[in-house]
Amino acid sequence: MSARSLFGAPAGPAEKKPTAPAEKKPTAPAESEAAPDPGPAAAIETTPDPPSSAAAEATPEPPPPARRPPDPAAPSPVEAEGDAEPASDQATTAAAKPEPSSPGYQVLALRYRPQTFSELVGQDAVVRTLQNAIRKDRIWNAFLFSGPRGVGKTTIARILAKALNCRNTPGPTPDPCGGCTSCREIAGGYAPDVPEIDGASHTRVDDVRQLIETASYRPARDRFRIFLVDEVHMLSKSAFNALLKTLEEPPAHVKFIFATTEIHRLPDTILSRCQEFDLHTLSRADLTALLTNVVRKEEVAVRPEALAQIVRFGRGSVRDSLSALDQVISAVDGEVTEADVSEMLGVPGVAVARRAAAAILAGERGEVFAVVEELVAGGRDLRQFLALFMQYLRDLVVSRAAPSRPDLLEWPDEQDRKGALHGKFSEEDLLRSLDVLARADEQLRWAAEPRFHLELALLKLVELPRLARFDEILERLEATDTTDAPASKPAPPQPAAPAPPPPKRRADRQAAPSREIPTVVRDYQEQFGGAIVADEPLPPENPSVPSFGAAGGGR
Repeated sequence: MSARSLFGAPAGPAEKKPTAPAEKKPTAPAESEAAPDPGPAAAIETTPDPPSSAAAEATPEPPPPARRPPDPAAPSPVEAEGDAEPASDQATTAAAKPEPSSPGYQVLALRYRPQTFSELVGQDAVVRTLQNAIRKDRIWNAFLFSGPRGVGKTTIARILAKALNCRNTPGPTPDPCGGCTSCREIAGGYAPDVPEIDGASHTRVDDVRQLIETASYRPARDRFRIFLVDEVHMLSKSAFNALLKTLEEPPAHVKFIFATTEIHRLPDTILSRCQEFDLHTLSRADLTALLTNVVRKEEVAVRPEALAQIVRFGRGSVRDSLSALDQVISAVDGEVTEADVSEMLGVPGVAVARRAAAAILAGERGEVFAVVEELVAGGRDLRQFLALFMQYLRDLVVSRAAPSRPDLLEWPDEQDRKGALHGKFSEEDLLRSLDVLARADEQLRWAAEPRFHLELALLKLVELPRLARFDEILERLEATDTTDAPASKPAPPQPAAPAPPPPKRRADRQAAPSREIPTVVRDYQEQFGGAIVADEPLPPENPSVPSFGAAGGGR
């Protein structure tokens, strides 16, 4: 085993490799050994008293004090607890810290990554639960953070690791300092006692066995040895099974933190051994406030409608939204407008949705095709446009259903322009339009020609006002039945005999001779009504007569 394993196992006394004599500088008494090729002056000085070869072989030179091996029983200075760090610890930390490749630009998603629980946005329930668990000393063995991409799973995992291993407090704290050596190394992802493992590249059972072996070692410096496994759902079934025992009863100094985007792929045996925390996407209000704060700190000008468009593009993901903002700021000189965002990200603006709605109301099929053509020619995402148009129609529904709630609208500033469309779109037409667009969205997801499906959906919306409503069709049918009733043929006269008519049979079959209706059939008719129609004559009740199945004539 190497001096340090892949998962951060410390090197024990038996695992340290002996230092070669050539790696140490010679001490002062061994100056003659330091010069393998001395000059003539040195040879003259050593000539009067040359040492004999036999004496040199009989008397070995004692090892220098600097080469004395360390005592395994003596405590290491890095394991001493306390706020002050020894000089040796500082030297080791400085040597272990990787130097950045270049002090260049850092992307916004990393520069504004939260470092404490108070900086997290949109995950209040998760933050409150974790802080209370630390305050009450109810820290679990394993934590599992799940959710879509870019909502802060790895960020919360690192903050939790800092809260457990912060060195400026005597124990775990809900508010880590962020300035000690442990907090800085955990934030950078290179802490020796908090190895970050990529589950996608360590899927084998041998990787988990190495992790279990590493878990038996005590931490080299920090309070806990924390294994942070990202994308844990990528582990194989055998790897999950090998981890079960250690995950359920780990050593007291070991904690597990898992993160995944596909929690449904984890076995139930793993889920039952972890405390699950489901992270959801951020609301648009939270994302807008976050991006507004970033724009103010970056000292760039971004128009509100452009910022709202970036938020819609992010779809609740903080990382996606910050990455889109970073790209737009780099591409635009001066103030960022809605047109700049549409050009860079391929997201259509609200003006396109307004134009499509006007074309549908006017019944202009050519304008509908022109809108789709401009979207395709401009490289716009057709699914993004479809989602945008559905949100636009949804605003029309909200304006009609709840006119006193402008806070529910996606574009409150479009209220005046939408007022002209309210009277032309009925509520039934809006609901049917949203249903048509929802079906088209499912088709666009897997369609080889998404343009065709989008044009077909918009043409259906153009033809919706010409379709009769369902209640109108029912009224027409009822009126037709009432009008045709007197002209219908008179009913045939009823027979005088009160005997019930024989059961009807199919016309294409020859009528069988009538038989007496069995008692059980008569009871059934009296209780439930109606008549029982049979293709063959009914069997008699006399058990001596063979049944149809016995005679071979039944079905």
